[in-house]
Amino acid sequence: MNKITKKLFGYFTMLALFLVVIVFIGFYSVFRFYDYRFQEDELKERARTIKTQLETFMTTTGPHRGQGAYLRFLDDISMADAHIISRENEMLFCGNGTGPEKEPSEKILSIAEDIFASEQDQQLKDQDPQGARVLYLGFPVKKDDKTLAAIVIRDTLDMDQDSFFLSITILGCCLLFALAVSGILSAFLSRRFMMPIQRIASVTRKLAQGDYQVKTDVYDKNEIGVLARETDILAEKLGAARREREALEQMQKDYIANISHELRTPVTVIRSSLEAICDGIVSGDKLKEYQEQSLKESISLQRLVNDMLELSRLQNKEFPIERTGLDLLMVLDDALRATRIIAGKKDIHLHYKRPETEWYMEGDYGRLRQMFTAALDNAIKYSPNGSSIWIKTWKMQDGHGISIKDEGCGIPEDEQEHIFEKFFRSKDAKEKGSGLGLAIMKSIADRHSIALKIRSKPGQGTEVIFTLQSTKIYPGSYHERHQNDTLDM
Repeated sequence: MNKITKKLFGYFTMLALFLVVIVFIGFYSVFRFYDYRFQEDELKERARTIKTQLETFMTTTGPHRGQGAYLRFLDDISMADAHIISRENEMLFCGNGTGPEKEPSEKILSIAEDIFASEQDQQLKDQDPQGARVLYLGFPVKKDDKTLAAIVIRDTLDMDQDSFFLSITILGCCLLFALAVSGILSAFLSRRFMMPIQRIASVTRKLAQGDYQVKTDVYDKNEIGVLARETDILAEKLGAARREREALEQMQKDYIANISHELRTPVTVIRSSLEAICDGIVSGDKLKEYQEQSLKESISLQRLVNDMLELSRLQNKEFPIERTGLDLLMVLDDALRATRIIAGKKDIHLHYKRPETEWYMEGDYGRLRQMFTAALDNAIKYSPNGSSIWIKTWKMQDGHGISIKDEGCGIPEDEQEHIFEKFFRSKDAKEKGSGLGLAIMKSIADRHSIALKIRSKPGQGTEVIFTLQSTKIYPGSYHERHQNDTLDM
């Protein structure tokens, strides 16, 4: 039995003992009250019977046979000290015997005077020198509505000890039995109460050890059940966090490996070329070729480093981007103008019908242009000569959309979920690249709250879709809007 179970058992036992004491005290008080009450009622009933009988004797003419015997046994009939007193405070009858001890006390005479004065029943409770309760009952004896005498009965009220001890014995046995049963139940309930808590404690220990697959399997509909469910949720979140951490660690390893791979090639080419030049191995036209190769690789290396820095800045939420009022369709127009020359070299036709509207928003003009240019550049790069690229815009009830669709080779379905990862390149890709273009494009879109989605089927081309919520687009001109805001102020 653990410490909490012992405490609960102790609390239950103390509560049971407290209830036993309360029950005993309550029973004793109630028993005593009703025992005295019963004796009082019984004495009153006997006194009224004596009064009725005496009034019968007084209303009967002539000598009554049995009157003397009745009076002689009056104490036995009343089962107490009975006194009959006249109006002049003379003792008419004082029960068996006529000794001094049978003389009425001053208190009895005082009660008799009250009876004659009020002609009503009298009752007085007192205590004798030993502290016992004494009850005085007084009744007027009337004839023709005239009080002729007063009956005063005095009795000492004693609790029936035999009945009391018998009742206490029975009650004590019942209470002891109840206490024993409650002790057994308290021990069982304490253990039962602790079982889910112990289960939760066991699960938390396993969680601390790194086992996030455990479950409490506690389904109580109380606070303990809530704690168990929260513990299960914590285990799930810890498991998800570990998987995410492992994925992040793997991503970092892949990132370092990819950086090393991407940097190794140009650095190796540049070093080899410089070593050949320094050693005098090459000369003449060959020397110029090596110099051009080194320059080409250094440019590629610079582009890779710039892309890495660019992506790092965009993914850093604390790195601010410039936000000004701009027309998103004008940004798209600018990107199209920049890529038409590249498309013309491959005889690729760009199909675009500009809508007669303006999509004003706040954003970084240069970054958004870079995003559209990257999408168009990829479409041109992976499209065959003489194909077409369609640029479409549309307006929906809850947003605006732009799509760029090509007729290129497409992306295999199993690779589409990885296309926005850094340094990812399709295994079927024949064009050279750093693998950072789509990651940069996605980061720019995220920083402008633009949803980016790619649809692609191998052999059927790829479609890049940009969607923006209507709340991000201002009705009318951006400058007109801010001018109106200024006027309203």
